[in-house]
Amino acid sequence: MDYGFIDDLHAMLGSKVGQEFFIIAPAASVMFLEDYIEKGSVRYYILRIPYSIINELNNRDFEAIKQPIYESQVNDTVDAVGFDFIRTPKVNCKYSIKKPKNQLLEYATIKISTFKSEAMLKGAIQLDNRESLSMIMVDFNYNGDIFNLDEVYYASEIEKNSWKVYLPVEEIKGQMMIIYLDIYGNEYREIKRIEDFSDSKQVQAGGN
Repeated sequence: MDYGFIDDLHAMLGSKVGQEFFIIAPAASVMFLEDYIEKGSVRYYILRIPYSIINELNNRDFEAIKQPIYESQVNDTVDAVGFDFIRTPKVNCKYSIKKPKNQLLEYATIKISTFKSEAMLKGAIQLDNRESLSMIMVDFNYNGDIFNLDEVYYASEIEKNSWKVYLPVEEIKGQMMIIYLDIYGNEYREIKRIEDFSDSKQVQAGGN
């Protein structure tokens, strides 16, 4: 699945699908890194199936997962090996251009208002807002193919800055990729350009 696949799909469907369209595919079959592609007013989300799940299903007969009939059986469903997606974190950010205090230069600023892991791993606990954030990684000049790590912003540093990430405007060359990582290793990836940063622009980044 490449960009051309999304182009062809959008050409056939257009705005008839509404604002959100979800595509299910094996992770290894997706030829781009971002978790959604925007075409006009439609956002095409990619729900990736991990290789580990596909491999496990190929090694044994498929077993239907029984849904719980008692509250105590909920964890049995989570622990079962069955159909599942890579779960992107739920992220809500505000993008703007700011000049931080005591700074001479302007920065493309990400204000993280919501970050919650959607992980359903055994032993994963529900944490308060933003407590499951591990780090944010940035490629300031993403070429559309390979993510080259330019900068890492750790959660402890971001918290000290009132949950803001400051990206030097002069480092942003064309498009950049931003990866939000939770403490369980789940990622949410998006592509931004400098024009996407404007005052009072609130964007729900993930959590499908």
